[in-house]
Amino acid sequence: MAAQPFSIVTWYNGRMGTANNVYIQNVLNYSDDDLENKHDFIQLLFPLPWRSRATNVTFVATDQNYITIRGAAATGKSFRKKMLDSLKHILAMFDLYLPADNKCVAYSKGLAHSRHRGGGRRILRIQPREDDKIDHAARAKRLQDLAKPGNHHHRRITRIIRSLRLCGRPAEADSVYRFFRRFAMQHRTVPRKTLRMWGIAAHSLNLKMDPSEEYKGASNEIKMGEASDGDQDPNGNETEDSIKAGGVELGAGGGGGSGTSSSRETLSPDHGENGPFRREDTPPGVQYPPKGDSLPNIGDPRMSDEDLEKLTPAEKRLHYGRIQHTHENRGIEIGLNLRNADGKWIAVDKDPMTINLIELRIWQIVLRDLEVQRQVDEIIRKRVEEGKEPDDEPSSDSSDDDDPNDDREFIRKDVKGFGQRDMSPEDLQKLALWENKLHLAQIEHMSDYRDIEIKFKFRSGDGIWRDRRLEPITLNLRDLKEWQIELDKLEGDWMDEVMRGERRWSADIESDTGNESEYEIGDPAMSERYFEWLGDEDKQRHFAITEYNEKFRPLEFELGFRDRTTYEWIAAHMDPYDMNLEELDQWNIDMGQMEEEWMAKQDAANEAAAGERDGPEPGPAKRARRRSRSIESIEMEEIMAERVKLGLDPLGDFPEATRWKDMMEEIKVARAAKAGTEKTEAARPEEEEGLEAERESDGPGNQLRTEAAARTKTARSSGRSENNSNRSKRRRVG
Repeated sequence: MAAQPFSIVTWYNGRMGTANNVYIQNVLNYSDDDLENKHDFIQLLFPLPWRSRATNVTFVATDQNYITIRGAAATGKSFRKKMLDSLKHILAMFDLYLPADNKCVAYSKGLAHSRHRGGGRRILRIQPREDDKIDHAARAKRLQDLAKPGNHHHRRITRIIRSLRLCGRPAEADSVYRFFRRFAMQHRTVPRKTLRMWGIAAHSLNLKMDPSEEYKGASNEIKMGEASDGDQDPNGNETEDSIKAGGVELGAGGGGGSGTSSSRETLSPDHGENGPFRREDTPPGVQYPPKGDSLPNIGDPRMSDEDLEKLTPAEKRLHYGRIQHTHENRGIEIGLNLRNADGKWIAVDKDPMTINLIELRIWQIVLRDLEVQRQVDEIIRKRVEEGKEPDDEPSSDSSDDDDPNDDREFIRKDVKGFGQRDMSPEDLQKLALWENKLHLAQIEHMSDYRDIEIKFKFRSGDGIWRDRRLEPITLNLRDLKEWQIELDKLEGDWMDEVMRGERRWSADIESDTGNESEYEIGDPAMSERYFEWLGDEDKQRHFAITEYNEKFRPLEFELGFRDRTTYEWIAAHMDPYDMNLEELDQWNIDMGQMEEEWMAKQDAANEAAAGERDGPEPGPAKRARRRSRSIESIEMEEIMAERVKLGLDPLGDFPEATRWKDMMEEIKVARAAKAGTEKTEAARPEEEEGLEAERESDGPGNQLRTEAAARTKTARSSGRSENNSNRSKRRRVG
């Protein structure tokens, strides 16, 4: 049998080793010297989606790996917990540790266990104890060696920060970045490029791009981040009081002695790309309001994985919805004077961060209308300032509607990031006026209409375009505006139906609020485009899980393995969605045996019930699993019935509906062909029996016997025997 392909998820869960027989259990037991000198483990502990110089190509994590890692299933939770253990193991080699999550308080408390703004915990020094058998001096020296240019741990730190973000541990990524940022601030020998690489790994939105490739085009704000508590901001003022905890330095200064943790930076002039940095490279960061001693609220991006697990599914959807709202609409609310410059809500209405998800979605629609009205008022104000009437028609030479460049499409290949907010200044300078206009329009379109396109299935939950028409990023400005008008009409009609009570709030409106893709391996509705992105192993798992669900999903409900309402796996066994191919094959065998046992119990129960009623014994139970109707099927039937009442096609005209119609037609044709075959097979035995009888009647013996039988029958019908008939003949003759 062929060897099982390497999977970073399977390796992390301890069920697979590398070609060199390296298991995660071995790595977590490495000594400090092993961690220092070995180089075949860091890419396993902290996987990335690209290949580095020392990384085996099989160790590169795939998109499906990250979906599993960040998912809510047991496999993802186990992975993230072990990843935290891996981080602690790496920090220990520098004599550092992360304090317990439940012992940390909110940001801006001025304590050793206060969190950072991004939710990260403060990395602290390990306090030596007698007989702890730890060489703290060697660890302290290893930490100080990080100040040397070219230290191989610089690249490891970049990898650790980015991998933690990709794997669903942003708070820990914030912890690592802020500690080593302060270390670089205090040790001017750390190359400035190294510090900036850490900043890109911690702040860039292009999570799946190598920071070394993004370095040239990234802004200084991304590269340098913001000052932590106790550091100095760009104006030279400390952000908080200096922090000490029992004489243990919280910065990364001297080799274990006491001292203040505040960063009194006295920076020399810039000495080139690999020299020290300048103070003006450090911009102010995003300000989060202090939360006091309470845990982060729903919608606070600083919420830890442990607190997130305590939320119900509805609370999680609200949490991600509020985070998304903050990211996309906070600037609009500030521009409309609904919030002050610090982000504090000052309007009369309720703060959107305190309302439920449905109200939040309605508020986002209202907010877009208010923003459009603000833009119209701004145009009117400018017209008045120019001495024109507010309703004056613009001249033909300045009219946007008559601009011939609006029909031009952007086809240049020498500009990267067109239509994206993070386009580099160098590429931005290359754009002509009409190209820059289209670029800004595309950015605004993604901000305002991406959610609508996802809701109406033009995009997948990951934002991947899947409709037959051209993707908006390829359109010219005129066609883009027409597409936006069409989307506005769809959104308006949908909202009118909801308000009139003709349509219910469905899961479609929340499809973009989760941290998982709406397409999962084993989902029969997976799009062809997404399926093509899967690797060979994942494609096999997709077909295997789909076949498994068709056979055993009703049995899972009957045996109590899966909840009927939430569809969550509640059994002690591993969820089949988390199994590899070998485990799934064995589970199919086990489920087959359990199905036989369950059916035997059902037969016994039927016989017992029949005996109690003193009725005839029933025959054996028909061996067919009961099909339980799912919530989705019931809801779909209701929607189809409503569409029929309105005189519409019950399935609609979406691409998925077209595929469903084709599938139903194929099933109908197949059933008709099967019925015809069964009818032909049933008629065949009668024809063969008639032919056999005809063949048997052709022999001489059979003909004599047939004639004798005929004579006997005639004699009986006349009431005379054969002898009587002969005597009568003799009398007549005599």
